[in-house]
Amino acid sequence: MARRSPFIPLLPLLALFLLAWGVACPQAASARTALTRVCVVQSYHPEYIWCQNINEGIRAALRNVGAIIEVFYLDAKRNPSPDHLRAAARGIAARIAELQPQVVITVDDAAQLYLAVPYLVGKGGDAGTGRPQVVFCGVNAPLDSYGYPGLDVSGVRERWHFREGFDMLRKIAPRIKSVAVLLDDSESAGFVLADMRDDLARNGPFALQLSDVAMLHTFQEWKRAVLSAQEHADAIALGLYHSLVDAATGKVVPAETVRDWNLSVLRKPTLGFSDATRDHGLLCGILESAHEQGLLAGRMARHLVLRGGRAGDLPVAINQQGQVFVNLKTAERLGLVIPYEIIKAAEIVIQ
Repeated sequence: MARRSPFIPLLPLLALFLLAWGVACPQAASARTALTRVCVVQSYHPEYIWCQNINEGIRAALRNVGAIIEVFYLDAKRNPSPDHLRAAARGIAARIAELQPQVVITVDDAAQLYLAVPYLVGKGGDAGTGRPQVVFCGVNAPLDSYGYPGLDVSGVRERWHFREGFDMLRKIAPRIKSVAVLLDDSESAGFVLADMRDDLARNGPFALQLSDVAMLHTFQEWKRAVLSAQEHADAIALGLYHSLVDAATGKVVPAETVRDWNLSVLRKPTLGFSDATRDHGLLCGILESAHEQGLLAGRMARHLVLRGGRAGDLPVAINQQGQVFVNLKTAERLGLVIPYEIIKAAEIVIQ
């Protein structure tokens, strides 16, 4: 006699269950099948370590989701011309319309100003409309300047760890009382300084007195400011210098060129804030992590991929995990001994 399988009667029941689940949860079912493509729009260029680390964080968050990730670049640091950025954003927006991603992650302020706001945000993004949800990260500007957050947009604000960095530098060298803060005159640098001044106003004095705070446009101005700071400050905090231009040619000077000149003249302790400058010979810093920015934004995108819904239902986040960084080679050159407890706590130690 043929033996009947005990599992055969279960098949119709399983089919009925799956059909009922699809009817009861149409949004989740359609979101999971439709949300398979994510576009990332970087404000800068592929070789920039900041962009690379953000991309790694996004990919880590979206691992095993099955989403196809497409990355585009505005190249705003090497070519900051508004005409160039408008043209680049227009081309990327056309490509996004062709790809019809379910989520677009827009990174740093240029991507918000030139792409997200004109082409994506408030244009009807929702499940089933063909318009993507928008997740931003690396944003320094006040969110309301872009109309964020909104029904179809949320994301991750960026902050630098000024206060914590000044505290650490003072612990390394208690004789340091003052610091000069130097940055290029990019829009992002302006927003970063506004955050620093807001922190100062809300939370009181830093561990170090600000002897000078300057935003420079040309490489020649940068050189003069660094040399002056060495005369008037106990330490120098170097922010962004990726948008400095040569006064003679008007072209952007490569950050590596600025780095090499800095290393040739600096004789004072130096402090950094971004992991884009971790290999630039600075003494120390509490570095903002680009990987964390990408990871947080990627997790928001993952939520939308797996569960559907609107980006605006997700709360805006802000980076928290500053990376303790010390450079023992620079400390030795300066005749400084970094306390063991700081070295032990550091995520990044250059020897």
